[in-house]
Order: sequence, then structure tokens, then C-alpha cells
Amino acid sequence: MLKPLMAATAAGGAGLLSAMFWNAHHAKQKNELIELHTQQPFEPFRMLFISDIHRRKLRPGFIEGHPDFIVIGGDLAESGVPPKRIRHNLQVLSALAPVYFIWGNNDRELRERKLRRLFSDTGTVILENGSVSPFADQRVKLVAFDYFAFHKNGLLKAFDGIKEEDTVIFLSHTPEVFNHVQRNYHVHMMIGGHTHGGQIRLGKYGLYERGRTEVKDGVVRLVSNGYGTTKLPLRLGAEAEFHLLTIRPARS
Repeated sequence: MLKPLMAATAAGGAGLLSAMFWNAHHAKQKNELIELHTQQPFEPFRMLFISDIHRRKLRPGFIEGHPDFIVIGGDLAESGVPPKRIRHNLQVLSALAPVYFIWGNNDRELRERKLRRLFSDTGTVILENGSVSPFADQRVKLVAFDYFAFHKNGLLKAFDGIKEEDTVIFLSHTPEVFNHVQRNYHVHMMIGGHTHGGQIRLGKYGLYERGRTEVKDGVVRLVSNGYGTTKLPLRLGAEAEFHLLTIRPARS
């Protein structure tokens, strides 16, 4: 009786590990319509947000649809990831649309000078404590905060020059700063990653909450589960994901 039970338990454990490994190496594209209540109208656009790639290798054609621009939300890399793979991933993305990058907590585990050279070679724009307009329409602003550089007054620098009538999308690898930013700065949407949605969850329990899109006090917040994994190449209850966002002004 004991041996069959042990065999069944072992088979069940192996099956669960196999499923967790599969979950960690397959990502779901989430297509979302985001409407922003802004002072000034703007032309609708599509933004691809992908974060926490870590050790994974992107394949050409993995995106369905055509983004106007792409934001890598940090942790493109970590210690031990070959520069050749990072270059490949940047080339896959830059072949689709202009690419912007914000720093995560693991990226600088590699030589920063080497990474900056890869960004330059692939035409990737680094956003660090500043803002940029991705279109000729200057009313749409991407505002990025480098949480992990520990620069004095980083948020003040990031929001320098932002006007009340601007449509502001705030980008930070970690959502830890969202509440502070919403209390103190002019924003319409905030986007982050870092948490992996807890990565391995037991039912509703995990180290972090699952990624989600929500509206809090009029501001849209998106936290992604991320594309890759950290520490263990396993996922349970927090699917790997990336986001194709169609962003437009809210209809009155």
C-alpha cells in the first residue's frame, strides 16, 4: 500500500514541476484597451510593455499586432546572461517598433558600460529620471524613474517640465513608488513589473499580489507578472505575460 502511494505522490510531484516549468517558458499576450481622462485629446496609440525578461530568449514573431513603440520595463538581464542573448532580444524588439528601456534591479549585475553599448547599437533609448514624447504630438509624455540608481531628487528630475495639460504615463520597474507618485505628481497611468506576480503562488497566497490592471482614484495602474523568472525557472498561479495596450482618450 505504501509503495503505490509513494509512487503516485512522486508522479504527481513530477507532473506539477513539469507544469510549473512549462508555465515559466510560455507567456500570454494581454491585449488591453486603456482610456485616459485627459485635458487635451491625443491620437490613440499602441504600446507594448514587456518586463522582467531575465534569462529568456525572445523569438521573432512572438507578438501579435503592431505596436507604435515598445517599453522594456526593467530586468532585461541579470548576472550570467550572455550579452549575445541581450543583443538578440533587443534586435527582435527593435525590428518591430522604437524601443525604450528603464532600469530594473538586476540589469546592473552586468557591466553597465557593456549594456549601454548594446542599447546604442540597437537604437534602444534609455529612460532614466526624465521624460520623452514618443510622437510628434508633444502632449503625450513617458516619464521614467530609475528607482535603483539612488540619485538624489530622481522623481523631481523625472517630472521636470511636465505640464498640467500633458498626458502622463509614468514608468517604474517597481510599483513600490506608485502611491507616492500619485499623491505628489500629475499622472494618468502608471506601469511597472518587478513582482513577477509572486511567481509561485499557493492559491491566493504569494510573496506579491498577482499582476493586474486597475483604476485607483482616477489613475490607471498596471503591474505585470513579467515575461521571465528569477531564481527558479518555475511559475505557479502567476502566468508569464506581456501587454499590448491600445491607449486612447476617454470618451465623454
